Amino acid sequence: MEKENSPQLLQAPVFNVILPDNAYGHFQQAPQEPFPPIPQAVHVPPPSTGLIPRMHSEGPKLNIARFCDIYALPEVVLQRFREHAIFGTHAFSHIDSGNLTTMGFRLGEIIDLKEAIGVWATAKHV
Repeated sequence: MEKENSPQLLQAPVFNVILPDNAYGHFQQAPQEPFPPIPQAVHVPPPSTGLIPRMHSEGPKLNIARFCDIYALPEVVLQRFREHAIFGTHAFSHIDSGNLTTMGFRLGEIIDLKEAIGVWATAKHV
């Protein structure tokens, strides 16, 4: 009964306010990048260029017969190059070990050739 005798509590009116999407834009965080930035490498050596070792560049341009003579490579090495129409050292940057195997070079010949190319190629100074 007390409820009936007590004054009714007044209920405050309800107001609905519609704000535009950017009303609170200054409170929002800055949009995040989709991916974090890639850290820059200090120094990465360039990839090997064909048969020329990393950190080396081509040595002097020579015909292949002269190269084989200077570095005392066996006649069979010169013969395999000639069979595949390779006539100069400029080709070393375009040939890899897989190519040598395809050309018929045997393991020992590949090792000797790579050693000779390592001596022929000049070291890059970074």
